[in-house]
Amino acid sequence: MLPEAEHSSLDPPQVLASAASGVVGLIERHGGDVDAIFGRAKIRMDDVEDPFNELSLRKYCQLFDEAARQTGNDNFGLHFGDQFQPRQLGAIGYAAISSPTLAAALRNMETYFPAHQGQTSFGLLRDGDILWLSYRIYDPRIENRRQDAELSLGMFRNILRNALGPDWAPLEVRFEHEREGNGDAHERTFGAPVRFGRRTNAIAFHRSSLDARMLDQDPYLFSVVEHFLKSRHGSRGDIGDFTTVVCNQIKLILGDTTPGQTEIARILGLTKSRFRRE
Repeated sequence: MLPEAEHSSLDPPQVLASAASGVVGLIERHGGDVDAIFGRAKIRMDDVEDPFNELSLRKYCQLFDEAARQTGNDNFGLHFGDQFQPRQLGAIGYAAISSPTLAAALRNMETYFPAHQGQTSFGLLRDGDILWLSYRIYDPRIENRRQDAELSLGMFRNILRNALGPDWAPLEVRFEHEREGNGDAHERTFGAPVRFGRRTNAIAFHRSSLDARMLDQDPYLFSVVEHFLKSRHGSRGDIGDFTTVVCNQIKLILGDTTPGQTEIARILGLTKSRFRRE
């Protein structure tokens, strides 16, 4: 994460338009005025039709804030994330579900997330045998983040469900924003205790879940989307290198032990030969 003083020199963060897939239909189902909502967010309707378009992350957050305000549904982002399927997320979603294991899926998302969305932290935090999938926009110029946080954790929960089953629920969910209302809708949606006013937005799950196989694993599809993400990797220059990701994942998964190459490759869902090439 960059020091606060450095943020002002950064270009405005972007997010791929695939993250808004289906928003028009949800606005209409909640009786909202699509044209008015997009107009106030200063986003053209055409901009969200191509998943490879880049949107201003600030305007993307404004879009969901405005949708919540205009439809009268304070939980608009929560409902959007709840019904959002991983494929709708575009390249980063396909990179996750086409991975062989949940460990590999999360490692790939951590590696390539900056190609999907800028100035955002995404990764795993370890607390004993519990892992927290953490997400937070760290650009202070984006102040209203509630809707984005709630829809994003819903999206990530559905990626975990690809490996852990459609009825899987996290151990706990945390949001950095304060509670608005009684929070019952959030606990019903996630099927788990929900805490507000925390340091980051996060989903908790058992570390043992990392061995679960992804339902839609597809090596060929992964190679295709990885090529696209790597092309953005080079153009953006803000993605951590493979060695750093591997070290972080080993620490998270295995603690202080020193595994061999075969064990590391298994955890990351790679063949031993591919692991050596990386």
